Amino acid sequence: MYESFSAYIEYMEEHKDDFPVHVYEFAVDVNRHNLDSPHSLHDTWLTSITVKENRNGTRPFCPVPTIEVVLLGQNHDRDIILIYSGVESYNIKGAGNVYNRADSFQGDIERHEVRLTREKYLIHEIAFSSKSNISVVCKDLQCLERPYT
Repeated sequence: MYESFSAYIEYMEEHKDDFPVHVYEFAVDVNRHNLDSPHSLHDTWLTSITVKENRNGTRPFCPVPTIEVVLLGQNHDRDIILIYSGVESYNIKGAGNVYNRADSFQGDIERHEVRLTREKYLIHEIAFSSKSNISVVCKDLQCLERPYT
């Protein structure tokens, strides 16, 4: 991950044309990184991760992997849902938060970044305060919000 947010934004600007427009807009949206925005991933808590090997009777040996990550918004007023499609690889590393056991393994996101692999796949890396992390290499990434009513 980049040492600073400004270095990350500089990387994104340099590679702007290599990203799908919706992914670029998500990645550079200050509200997705801002400590005070209800739309930020910062300080959200993991609710669930679902990994699917989408198969059916006509293509049982050609699964289409997807991952869905659901995060409880920092103000506890919404779910932020990340949907990864065309998944090439993923890594989930858990570590207990020694500073706050209530955060468990994946509570309190510290930062996240979207980058490109050499092969031009997307990689979304999420780092938690507990030193846990999630990284997904995929063809596409969608971010949705489900406010609580």
